[in-house]
Amino acid sequence: MSRPQSRARRKAAFLAEAERMYEALEDWYDAHPEASFGEIEAEARKRRRELMGKTLEQLVNGRDSGLQVDGPKCEQCGKAMEFEGYCEWGVQGLEGESRLERAYYRCGHCKGQTFFPPG
Repeated sequence: MSRPQSRARRKAAFLAEAERMYEALEDWYDAHPEASFGEIEAEARKRRRELMGKTLEQLVNGRDSGLQVDGPKCEQCGKAMEFEGYCEWGVQGLEGESRLERAYYRCGHCKGQTFFPPG
């Protein structure tokens, strides 16, 4: 997963992924020279969906993962919560599948009290 990155780094990651998609489509067409336009389109659609899922993943995760310099305050006791790591989950969108991540915090004082910043 990516951590927050500059716009230029997110753009470079997208362009690299788009290039991989295009090369894979070229390779597929080389292996299927008799493919109809509809078959080429279906393969391109599948690969575009993969590209868009990765693009959305990069865009969202690359901007803000919810990590805070000072941990959020526990709603129960008011003490600063501790960063536990990142939690991932899959999102099935219209444009593809993405793996998103958010910072995850736990209060060391109040057992079980957790915080997952909104994204």
